[in-house]
Amino acid sequence: MSQAAPPDVLAEVRAREAAAHDRRNWVRLTYDCNDRCIFCLDSRAHDGELRDPEAVKRQILDGRRQGATRLILSGGEPTIHPRFVDFVRLGRLAGYPRIQTVTNGRLFAYRDFLTRAIDAGLTEITFSIHGPNAKIHDALVGVPGAFEQEVAGLDHALADGRVVVNIDVCVNRGNVRQLPALIETFVAKGVREYDLLQVIPFGRAYTDGREVLFYDLAEMMPYLQEAFAWSRRPDMHLWLNRFPPAHCEGFEELIQDPYKLTDEVRGRQEEYELLLERGQPLHCRNPDQCRHCYLQPLCDELDATRATVAGGFEVLRVDPGWEATVPTPFGGDPASAKRAAALAALLDGADPTDGERADDGKRRLPILGRGREPRRPPAELAAHGGATRLLIVAADVAAAAAAAAPMPAVPTIALDLASYDGLALDDGRFAGRPLVQAVARDVAAAEALLALDAPFEVVVHLTQATAAWLLALPEIPPRLALRQPNYELVSEARSHDVELRRFFARFTAPVPVENVPACILGRAPRVPPLTADAATLRPDGRLEIFRFTRRFIADGFYAKALRCRDCREDARCRGQHINAIRAHGFAAMTPLGDA
Repeated sequence: MSQAAPPDVLAEVRAREAAAHDRRNWVRLTYDCNDRCIFCLDSRAHDGELRDPEAVKRQILDGRRQGATRLILSGGEPTIHPRFVDFVRLGRLAGYPRIQTVTNGRLFAYRDFLTRAIDAGLTEITFSIHGPNAKIHDALVGVPGAFEQEVAGLDHALADGRVVVNIDVCVNRGNVRQLPALIETFVAKGVREYDLLQVIPFGRAYTDGREVLFYDLAEMMPYLQEAFAWSRRPDMHLWLNRFPPAHCEGFEELIQDPYKLTDEVRGRQEEYELLLERGQPLHCRNPDQCRHCYLQPLCDELDATRATVAGGFEVLRVDPGWEATVPTPFGGDPASAKRAAALAALLDGADPTDGERADDGKRRLPILGRGREPRRPPAELAAHGGATRLLIVAADVAAAAAAAAPMPAVPTIALDLASYDGLALDDGRFAGRPLVQAVARDVAAAEALLALDAPFEVVVHLTQATAAWLLALPEIPPRLALRQPNYELVSEARSHDVELRRFFARFTAPVPVENVPACILGRAPRVPPLTADAATLRPDGRLEIFRFTRRFIADGFYAKALRCRDCREDARCRGQHINAIRAHGFAAMTPLGDA
């Protein structure tokens, strides 16, 4: 019944996880490029300018002070900045263990330039190569001779031997059939790491390339799976970026770590902040673009969260220990700041200082009627939303009591504590209010809570340890409910999850079950109540994008198999959490026919 991974597999999972969770500081050096890729997502930012060196230096140093361990110099094309080598050297002096650049690599064809960059401290070069030959690559990047020049740079880097060399590929209709050949070509040269990036609908990829770049993933699946299969070969490292999870069945371990959503959000943080501060919609938020975008689930959930916070809800979730774990945001893309500043000027009825124009070349009109988003600290939010239950996630009983005190108007309490030691109820009441539910994360907590003489429900997290205990119970306690927990790390899911279908084939008691699809449970799961999560808010009550993103990763990112579209429960089912899928695959999802 256990789904625990063997030790060697778990070690590999943790190694990939550690690499994905490296704290990255992406630093843009330029708003220009010496290629003109048809799929360029950054083209709206390209104005031919270089970033001010002092601004670059500040961003490099600030990221290191905030704990970044990997400096990534990017663009535009970073190597065309005349201070590129100086910025590498500054990164080394600042103490970054890893200094990487993502580049078209053409200037590294000049061996002296490459040597100076490596001598200054460059440790990793990601070459953007988009075809196995000049015909395909040069057509996609818009520069004849680019492939020959870039491959010369890659060859020089491999020959030097002091840097990690890898390749990223923007996968699109123009090269998807040649993807296996591309990998084979460069494996023969000694490149063992590849980052496959699904084309996304931003910049020139959408304005100029939407008819020629986007493709039917199902139709191209044979070519994609042939490429993905390279990940199973010894000493090969393959990463997927921005691929829809449902199209990765059979290679679920390659699904992008959801933690990397933080980097995606950081690149657009000012635009998200404008949405959350002023209610200004993201410029890209339309059905045609969204259907091609990996961020659609996050944006959909963000819209739902805004609606929940603005409207009514049953439960307010508070986590008093959360604030201490929230990292200070750093980095960000100055191009996003430029776009947000221009839109903010329009919201204020002013002409944008940078002359931003609409995609059709016409100057945008001022946007009227937008107001500031409401700010409601948790106690005020609870009253506004009509919350009837306060869910307190805390370390212990004392912390939970302290969290309950500022919100006496919420009539009932639910607890999710790491330790219930010392829990004492007064006629079934906690902090003066009825305790209606308590979450048990382990067997000891479950037994202690069920032993209390009170009518509250005990929701037991389903893990390998609790599953064995549940199956051994001589009789099922009447207050019992079960919940499949979500995990922020795939290694945790690998370590703790049970094989759900086998478990519920043996555990048939009609207790409420949450977070298990009906096709696996064998009956409809309980739908959780509408909940507003104070952990997504700043202390002053403002919804904040990085807090939201972290909670989305931990508890809100779900996916379903492609075949789930044929299930009678499709409209009601969220599927499974992304890390459960990355850990165990889509295989358990089986569409239910008509009732």
